Amino acid sequence: MVNLKRTREDVLSAVLDLIHRQGFHSTGLKELLTHSGISSGSFYNYFASKDELGHALIDWKWSKLKSILFAEIQTDAIAQLFQMIDQLETIHRAEEPCAGCFLGNLIVELVEHDPTFRQHLIQVFDDWQQEIASLLFAGRAQLKPEIDPERLAQQLLSAIEGALLLGRLYDNPERLQYCLDGCRYLLQASLQNELVSK
Repeated sequence: MVNLKRTREDVLSAVLDLIHRQGFHSTGLKELLTHSGISSGSFYNYFASKDELGHALIDWKWSKLKSILFAEIQTDAIAQLFQMIDQLETIHRAEEPCAGCFLGNLIVELVEHDPTFRQHLIQVFDDWQQEIASLLFAGRAQLKPEIDPERLAQQLLSAIEGALLLGRLYDNPERLQYCLDGCRYLLQASLQNELVSK
């Protein structure tokens, strides 16, 4: 069972970048098999269908991203949110070309394909928003009194996804930085005047 799990994750790792750049529907099963180096029989041992692969990729990518953005607990929750934006910029600036947010791309491509993808992605983005909100609640003493952490979390996530989408559209690192600076400004503008972010 351990080897099966490791091999399944190897397949997910092998095909994620391909699907990220080409799209889920534009990547055929034969291409997935070639890229991952497994037979169709092995593929169907791990995934009952290509759609099941898609769902597995959503969970796998979110798990990896969540561990990067939120696993390290800091005493300054607001500083951790600025670090989250910095980490996202580092990840996406390293892409050649910029492919945007894998999970965000799937929203555009899959939510009309199958309602289960809509619900699955809603769960993932709700989880991401809650992670941001938890940090905002933890750092509430640094926020202006009128700031609602839940609403700010929603605004930050929307701004981040918009920035990554435009990063893909323009494929320009400076444009990506400029858009993510808008996310930083949104967070900075929510802080009490006497506080200065890092």
